[in-house]
Amino acid sequence: MAEPTLAATPPSGQLAQLWSRTYWRVAVFFAGCVVMGAVGGLLWAKTTPLPSYAVRDDLSAGMSELNLAGIVGADVSFTVITGCIGLLIGIAGWLVLHKRGWVVTVVPMLAALGASLMAWRFGIVIGTSGFDERLAAASAGDVVQVDLQLRALSALIVGPFAAVTPIMLL
Repeated sequence: MAEPTLAATPPSGQLAQLWSRTYWRVAVFFAGCVVMGAVGGLLWAKTTPLPSYAVRDDLSAGMSELNLAGIVGADVSFTVITGCIGLLIGIAGWLVLHKRGWVVTVVPMLAALGASLMAWRFGIVIGTSGFDERLAAASAGDVVQVDLQLRALSALIVGPFAAVTPIMLL
């Protein structure tokens, strides 16, 4: 008599049967893309160089020309990060959904948009904030960094555009 075994995974066939369903693939793919967007937001918040204001003796705040040019740095780094994530989503979308018909054209774009939105919101939450309070509390000689902010909201659609590119080429 064979002893029963306790399997931690479902019997073979059930997972494969679930994976064969289009809506299951779409749900898992979309969830993975949103997690990838959260990683992108963390990367955006931790690697973006932020410009700063220098508080003068008369308690006015000024910014150098180099710092003024650096204001667009957050937008540029967000665009590069979400563009790379979009390319990865497009390639993964093709690999996972290419036999599913029209789903391969729509889902990766929506997933890349979800990843871009997640990267934006998550980056804002974990990035620096409270610039007004920090500037008000600053004294002469202090340097106050600006908040992480996406000023060009059109950068949110870079990910979906990048996701479509590999799908069109493959």
